[in-house]
Amino acid sequence: MIVRGDGAGWSLIRQMDHATHCGKLAQAWRRGPYGPGSVSESLEYASGYHDLGWIEIDEKPEIDADGRPNNFTKIDENRHTEFYSRAVRTVAQKDPHAAYLVSLHASGLYSRRYGWAGLKPVDWTSIGPDGRALLLRERQYRAELLSSITPADLEFEAMWRSYMLLETFDFLSLLTCLGFDSAACGPVPTREGQWEQLTVRRLGPWEVALQPFPFPGAELRVEVPGVHLDRARFASEDELRTDFAGAQPVTRTTVYRAA
Repeated sequence: MIVRGDGAGWSLIRQMDHATHCGKLAQAWRRGPYGPGSVSESLEYASGYHDLGWIEIDEKPEIDADGRPNNFTKIDENRHTEFYSRAVRTVAQKDPHAAYLVSLHASGLYSRRYGWAGLKPVDWTSIGPDGRALLLRERQYRAELLSSITPADLEFEAMWRSYMLLETFDFLSLLTCLGFDSAACGPVPTREGQWEQLTVRRLGPWEVALQPFPFPGAELRVEVPGVHLDRARFASEDELRTDFAGAQPVTRTTVYRAA
């Protein structure tokens, strides 16, 4: 669950709604200045389903020691690594190439994202046995997927660009859905054989300016569903879950502008 302060209460966005938001960004990127070939169908599918494993956990939101809704970053490593691996295998039933990318995304969370930067990385020295087991398990699984993926898609630069774009779409969605501060991300593949640093300037809680601007026109608006909870603290997880289940859905409009 993505949790952010909203007045005296909280905005909560399910991880799969954030993933769908990522998929819409991938579609818009394809329509932008870098052309339709910049985002493959498999990358779009991976973007839209990379957080598939969170569905069950998001239906039962949790609280921290102070009674506030727990953000997704607080989920323990044991549960996180288990459901992420299951989700990769589910994605593979539809698209092995997308599953390969989601597997890289899962592994990248425990490997400093293979050099992509923009979100706070997991400190390698803090990774426990579950994180290390995921890295081994996913490396072995990706080897099993190789025979199901077109050789051209496995070429180094093609896979590198797709992985870096997946991380970029995730970043751009979290930038507006979670609302964290970041000045830039990268490397971001742009035109063939080129990559850039994508700089960010925050304009509002749900609005940012980007340079270079990767979407069509000078502005992109993408809606994301969520709920608003008025209560600042919860006495128990049952109280949070009752409020969450009974809350009226709200739609937030995230905005990306050309700097």
